[in-house]
Amino acid sequence: MNSFTFIYIIGIFIILNLFQGFTNISLENQLIYSSIFILLLGIPHGAIDHVLFFKKREMSQLKFYTIYLGLSLLFVALWHVWPITSLILFLLISAFHFGESQFADISFKNIFRYLFYFFWGLCLLSTLMFYNVSELFEITSYFDDTIILDKIYNKGKIGIFFYVTNIVTIISICALVFYDKINKDRLFSELFLLFLIHVTFYLFPFIIGFTLYFVALHSLKVMNDEFKFLKSEEENFSIYKFLKLLAPYSMLSIFGTALLLALSYYSYISYSIPFLAIIIISVITLPHAIVMNIFYNE
Repeated sequence: MNSFTFIYIIGIFIILNLFQGFTNISLENQLIYSSIFILLLGIPHGAIDHVLFFKKREMSQLKFYTIYLGLSLLFVALWHVWPITSLILFLLISAFHFGESQFADISFKNIFRYLFYFFWGLCLLSTLMFYNVSELFEITSYFDDTIILDKIYNKGKIGIFFYVTNIVTIISICALVFYDKINKDRLFSELFLLFLIHVTFYLFPFIIGFTLYFVALHSLKVMNDEFKFLKSEEENFSIYKFLKLLAPYSMLSIFGTALLLALSYYSYISYSIPFLAIIIISVITLPHAIVMNIFYNE
């Protein structure tokens, strides 16, 4: 069991105790608490995309930022025209990114790598939706602009998706042992982690469960990968230097997100806060996932 799984388990026990003490935590409070953790510990893991990219490839800063921001703006436009297509694309990108970050240390040389990343990530997302489909329907039905997203929250289809992705993922993880990609200790560790993810998504509401995974198992792990890489590039690289690198774009992202959500709250932006939050996360995820794919593979 690695340190991130340990942190995840501690998080489960802390949240269980909180829910016992406060038996009915409102959706609004869930959103507030989760947003704080995501903004403070989730957003920073993508705050040095530019640093990582320039360590791997040569390109002018103007071209990099033009492509990076251009992809984000393109995704915003896509959301405006085809929201259902955009949501599906966002889920697929997220699935691949989550799977890749989880198994970045394993060497693959064929298309199985990409399929494995997708299925692991889809297993994660389908499990999250399967245990919380009623809550998702309730949340999206509450706002006029999120009602259209209900189309993908069909309980029957999600159920099929849940069983297929879980079965394929478990078989694929076991196959890694057969092909000598991981040892038996890693196999049991990954299967135990999947079990913990199931427990988390079953016990906790959608927002709380996702936040716990995103912060403890994804963001902290990615930041650890980033720190180790930068330390290997610079002998005297320290935690302090790492935090200094993270700070500028983390603060900019947090401020920008807070500003957009405030504009939505006061009706200066026509999108509801949940719909706008999904758009913001997705447009950040697209270029970030591309940069991280380059980081992990070059």
